[in-house]
Amino acid sequence: MGKTRQPAASGKTVHESVERDQLEETLSLEGLAPGHGDVHGMHPVQIPANWVLEGAPLARERSLAASSDGTACAVMWDCTSGRFQWEYGGEEIVHVLQGCALIDIAGTSRRLQSGDTHVFHTGSCYRWTVPDYVRTVTFRLRVQPGGPLGRRLHSALGRSWRAKRTRPS
Repeated sequence: MGKTRQPAASGKTVHESVERDQLEETLSLEGLAPGHGDVHGMHPVQIPANWVLEGAPLARERSLAASSDGTACAVMWDCTSGRFQWEYGGEEIVHVLQGCALIDIAGTSRRLQSGDTHVFHTGSCYRWTVPDYVRTVTFRLRVQPGGPLGRRLHSALGRSWRAKRTRPS
């Protein structure tokens, strides 16, 4: 507010040009499905061989957005069938778009399916079982656990909030 907008060379204001450029960079989540050929720019993600417990799961991802300071990003991630462990180096909030996965930590299992959201805390290690295929949008947060943002995130998300269904059962 209170700032004067300056016209860009195209006759649009600088602010409108930046917003339009950002809008053009917005990626669609539509159309990604196994076996359809077009991967919409997704690239393979290596699951370390010693993390694979069964099968030959293939994972891919595509960056959707990132914060200017590099502490947060959103990615689309998918994976084919298999069983593997995954170690989390930062907080991750995963929302399942398609398919399902069974996750297990310390003998407690939970099924994540389309519409479910789950928080994976820094330093945790889960076993994933993907029966067929799963596609997610994942928000990765790289913050210091003892820092102000880390404490606020832990307070807001808490260990008791593990999986939350975002749609009615």
